[in-house]
Amino acid sequence: MISLSDPRISNPVLSSLKIKNEDKIIFIKENAFADSNFIITHLLKQFFYEKSRVCFLTLHNTLDHYQNVGKKLGYDLKQAINRNNVKIIDPLVKIIESIGSEVEDNFQTHMLKSLFLSIKEEIELFCSLKDQPIYLIIDDISHFLDLSIELSQIISFINYCVNLTSNANMFVVINAHVGSKPDHIIAKSVQHICDVFVEVSQLKTGKSTDVTGLMTVQRGDNMDSFHYRAFDRGVKTFHPGETIHNLYK
Repeated sequence: MISLSDPRISNPVLSSLKIKNEDKIIFIKENAFADSNFIITHLLKQFFYEKSRVCFLTLHNTLDHYQNVGKKLGYDLKQAINRNNVKIIDPLVKIIESIGSEVEDNFQTHMLKSLFLSIKEEIELFCSLKDQPIYLIIDDISHFLDLSIELSQIISFINYCVNLTSNANMFVVINAHVGSKPDHIIAKSVQHICDVFVEVSQLKTGKSTDVTGLMTVQRGDNMDSFHYRAFDRGVKTFHPGETIHNLYK
């Protein structure tokens, strides 16, 4: 039974997502011209409430960005890092470390292997500390294409990460922007294996002063659709057709 203090009760985004303990693989698809980052930042709020640990592969935004948004949502990411509840893995550090080394000549081949080994090491450390949920968050996987990493290597990396969920305490959240054909291939490969599929899109009718975009949440054959409106301190969700006045309650 969910407690009344659970953010899934009070937070509109988390109430719409309804993430459960059996949702091992969560995939967030960000369509062109949309911004799905609010899903990640809201999920972090729930994970911290559950006292989960997080291994966070940051490819899209800076730590300061997540910190600033998190403070508005009521949590302190840097404090969680200092308490060893969150480990940030920044691929840019790996790139800098490879400059001038033999690895630089085979960068694409070695980078994903090195990243996965770093992830695996951090997760094994978390597993040794306490029996509690551990979330691997990848935001956003499509940026590997920007680094000229081959599609087959990216999909293999995803499979390795997903296989970590064989541990009962392990969960994976993958975010991917979709615009190009390779993006779609990556998205399809993850969508095929995920337990929860969240898709964020712009409005088909264009921009609106009342609605920012469309969010769909799918589990198996069941799909819920929501409009959402982004505000400075959060996001409101509501079903299409509901009155806009619900946003201001």
